[in-house]
Amino acid sequence: MNRNKFHLFLAFLFSFSTSFAQWQRSIDEPLPSRQVHLDFHTSGLIQGVGEKFSKKQFQEALRLGNVNQINIFAKCHHSWSYYPTQLGKTNPNLKFDLLGAEIEACHEIGIACPIYYTVGWSARDAEEHPEWCARKKDGSFLVSIWDFNAAPDAQKPTYSWKWMCMASGGAYNEFVLKNVEEICKKYPAIDGFWFDIYHVADMGCYCESCVKRMTKEGVDLNDKQAVIRSTALSIKKHQKELRDLVAKHHPKATAYFNATPHVREAASFKERLFDLNTQQELEDLPSTWGGYDKLPLEAKYHLGQGTPVVAMSGKFHEAWGEFGGFKYPDALKYEAAAMISNGASCNFGDQLHPSGEMDMDTYRNIGEAYQYVEKIEKYGLGGVPVSRLGMWLTLNNEADHGVVNMLLELHDDFIVANEKNLNSLELLVIPGHPCLTEKQANQINNWVKAGGKLIVIGEGALDKDNKKFLLDVGAEYLRKSDSQFDYTVVKQDIGNNIVHSPFLDYEAGLLVKPTTASTLAVIREPYFNRTYAHYSGHRETPYKLEDSAYPAVIRNGNVIFFAHHLDKLYYKHGARIHRELVKNAIDLLYSSPMLKVKNLPSCGRVSFLKQGKENRYVAHLLYAPALQRGEVQVIEDFLPVPGVEIEVNVPEKVNKVYQIPDGGKLSYTRNGNTLKIKVPTFTMHSGIVMEY
Repeated sequence: MNRNKFHLFLAFLFSFSTSFAQWQRSIDEPLPSRQVHLDFHTSGLIQGVGEKFSKKQFQEALRLGNVNQINIFAKCHHSWSYYPTQLGKTNPNLKFDLLGAEIEACHEIGIACPIYYTVGWSARDAEEHPEWCARKKDGSFLVSIWDFNAAPDAQKPTYSWKWMCMASGGAYNEFVLKNVEEICKKYPAIDGFWFDIYHVADMGCYCESCVKRMTKEGVDLNDKQAVIRSTALSIKKHQKELRDLVAKHHPKATAYFNATPHVREAASFKERLFDLNTQQELEDLPSTWGGYDKLPLEAKYHLGQGTPVVAMSGKFHEAWGEFGGFKYPDALKYEAAAMISNGASCNFGDQLHPSGEMDMDTYRNIGEAYQYVEKIEKYGLGGVPVSRLGMWLTLNNEADHGVVNMLLELHDDFIVANEKNLNSLELLVIPGHPCLTEKQANQINNWVKAGGKLIVIGEGALDKDNKKFLLDVGAEYLRKSDSQFDYTVVKQDIGNNIVHSPFLDYEAGLLVKPTTASTLAVIREPYFNRTYAHYSGHRETPYKLEDSAYPAVIRNGNVIFFAHHLDKLYYKHGARIHRELVKNAIDLLYSSPMLKVKNLPSCGRVSFLKQGKENRYVAHLLYAPALQRGEVQVIEDFLPVPGVEIEVNVPEKVNKVYQIPDGGKLSYTRNGNTLKIKVPTFTMHSGIVMEY
């Protein structure tokens, strides 16, 4: 197939997007707010599987947990089914239809129970059908963690599985379709499906079926990115086939493909595999999977797309699916409050014991968190993030989350910006990774000319070839610096709360020549790079005594450009001086935020939601510092937070202000459209509701 035909093929795949919208829910459609994801990956070597399952005990656990939805298992990573199957194999030590019994138990007490089905990892399928497995370019298995030379009695690493290739057209895809159809036909009342492990698109697959398909498409098999994209699009076609199948038998059932909504799954995200989800579920374990500041970005993105969000964490301490691992209920309560504050439903992961008996302590802990959720959930769900500050998504994790971390700590609430919402913004921040098309850059340049304000960091202003500026920053791009590192010296306009001595930038900035821009800070270069032949002291070479000819920060009207990748530097090094520099730039440009927060400590978090149907805004405030204990972040200390004040500037006339969860009425002062509100001392979470 020639290139033109391949592009037609891609266009054909993208044509499916016209039907995606009819499957996705609106954020106005309620999702169950207090969910559990019940893992059941159970070896066939364990005896007595399900023998202690009791409908009464199962229901008691769900009531104790205050749960209104639970995901239950049809098929696990071992490839065992938990119902009588004619196509797969039931766990050999299960003597009854466990899936059917759980469905009956849930529906009897009005609890929804979507069905879990593993796709990307399936151990017995991989052993019995190696041709179904995903492959690397050299033909070897694509694996998570695996030692192919290990003795049978050697300890197996955790999370060790072979990847399956679910790409459309392959034999495994056909098996999955038939297996899911069997489940659809067997159970007359199915609430939804939860399909797991859709990461392989970010690695690309060279199995025999995929190579045959890509050869027909005209894909260059030596072009890794082309292979990844073709794999992602073929998996998207597989998702559509599954989605059509589920809709045929159960039109109202939800369908979710795990991992596809995550911005860190770059290939899947770029090709919008999440379009096939009826809702976006953000699987996480923030205590060990990278911290508590990932949720806001992803929740804001998907809610901004008009799709409801479920935020996921686990009851586990260190690892998803661990037996005997517990967070304390106050930590679960904080995580749940953060989920609701960001407009998301809550879901906590659990792992059912092979015996089938629910762990009541787990549901006692979850229940304590969900008692609080019941009090506040109506002030989060259905809400849309609103702000006049937008952040452009580059899909470079360090750049994006470096900006996010700074904005969260500065309490400058934001939305994820795009071409459609640009005109609603006063200020746009573009992280330091080249991502803009010429069309997007022209739109941003025209928006700035019409009065928009822009902060752009490093390579975020460049074309994708890193050759020229696409954005009008009032300077000419010269080249990357030859220095390993350098220093910044600020001038008065941007120097608030910053030392006037040269301060270290752990990586050197871009070299630019101002044309129409004025200089707000300059680069001070080191005497030389640190090498074995030339070095000074333990670390960085000291700075020269004179400024270089190159600026570190420039301003061109309503545009401020940073030559250094302060976002990536902050993500890695966390130097407050870099955050303060960005704050000063924001303060120079951003005059009309919808929400200002004063006196909240930097590890506090804010989220500003608009609930249009209820005619109200809600400012959520959270405070519970994550403490590093070993390799785990722990939420433990809940201190009272006094003296917080907020200013709210919205177009509607607010006529009532009160605090949740207690509902106490609050006084405020008004100056035009700006309200000033003193927040009563709170612990862990408070919401300030403004009705209009």
